[in-house]
Amino acid sequence: MELSPIGLVHSGIRFRSDMPVQGVDAEIEIFSRYAGGLSGIEENSHLILVCWMHEAGRDVLTAVARKVSGDLPEKGVFSLRSPVRPNPLSVSVVRLCGVRDERFLALANVDLIDGTPVIDIKPYQTGWDCVFSATGHDRTEKIRKMGPGEYRAGLIREAVNYHGELCPGVAVGVRIAEAATRIFERDLRHPQVSVAPGPDPCIADALIGITGASPGNRRLGCSGGDRYVLSCAGKEAVFILREVPESVDAILAAGEASLFDCAVHSRPQQRR
Repeated sequence: MELSPIGLVHSGIRFRSDMPVQGVDAEIEIFSRYAGGLSGIEENSHLILVCWMHEAGRDVLTAVARKVSGDLPEKGVFSLRSPVRPNPLSVSVVRLCGVRDERFLALANVDLIDGTPVIDIKPYQTGWDCVFSATGHDRTEKIRKMGPGEYRAGLIREAVNYHGELCPGVAVGVRIAEAATRIFERDLRHPQVSVAPGPDPCIADALIGITGASPGNRRLGCSGGDRYVLSCAGKEAVFILREVPESVDAILAAGEASLFDCAVHSRPQQRR
């Protein structure tokens, strides 16, 4: 087996310990002899980036998601996205922001340190690569150990991945999701969490992207009014919007009480 790097990552992050969970903006330099392979790449909004994590250990089979918390349970590396693994390949979906001089790619959400060798690039194709119905482990314990800023960043990414942009409606959906997580004390992707969005389609998209609710899994309904309702295990949280700022930054900085009224009720549990 022989791998030849096709380029390098140029990132402002030089140490693995400094890398945010959500990654950073970075530039990929493709070596001149491979530049022809980029023809047509600007037609894609997102790419699959395959890199070699050259500073990662290769003799580890169990690890902890330490970027979240050092006291989370240890798991096998094949059930984690840890850089330490027998063959330290990084496979990640990144957003293409632009192409410069026919061989430099401006990317967002890159979680690779400066100087990381690039092995391959593929176009991300929604119909094939997105499995919206996919399930994974319950992230409740991990969420509890996250800082509020880190958790919000994750919610924003899930909402934007589904909706397409961070607009005011998506920002409101993120704030509702933050409050619901606190109320239910549970990962909102849990099968017991259901959503009945109100009339704003952007807020609805955000809540769907964050929770994974759909009509097919019977977790998505309709509130039938101007309310946004999330339910879980006999508890219902009803959100009614107040005057919402027009700026995303203002929405993310505002106190919850200025954005919406929230009432929590008990409700009978339904059998699925």
